[in-house]
Amino acid sequence: MELINRLKQYEGTQTYQKSIGYFRNDKFYPYKDSLGYKTVGYGHLITPYENFDDGMTPVEAEALLREDIRIARNQYRTLGLNLPKDWEEFMIIMIFQLGLMGVKRFRKMLAALAVQDWKEAIRQAKDSLWYEQTPNRLNDMISYISNK
Repeated sequence: MELINRLKQYEGTQTYQKSIGYFRNDKFYPYKDSLGYKTVGYGHLITPYENFDDGMTPVEAEALLREDIRIARNQYRTLGLNLPKDWEEFMIIMIFQLGLMGVKRFRKMLAALAVQDWKEAIRQAKDSLWYEQTPNRLNDMISYISNK
């Protein structure tokens, strides 16, 4: 499945968001994520300089998601890892969800990835608060990895 579609699934499809009231009148509206952060569309963390109180269209939400993926991809490149495509996408989703600074806290996982110790990298990802908070997402992300 294409990365953008996976993130839509993980962050809540339009149909799912409609069922819980975040998508109404043909627009996505802000909500608080599981940690209480103001979010909109497909998991976009709203910055202090953004205002989506009037909602955003599905086209705008997808454009914002594509931009967030582009940013996460660029941040991934700063890690200096040379990974297969499946692991690269894993890391982009991780950066999308946790932010670059959050990912940098996974020192043991990053060290394992640097030497392509896939089993240890997965072990380190699962030995985390992130896994406790989103086990289904992380398990699904791992299911897309062929080197494990």
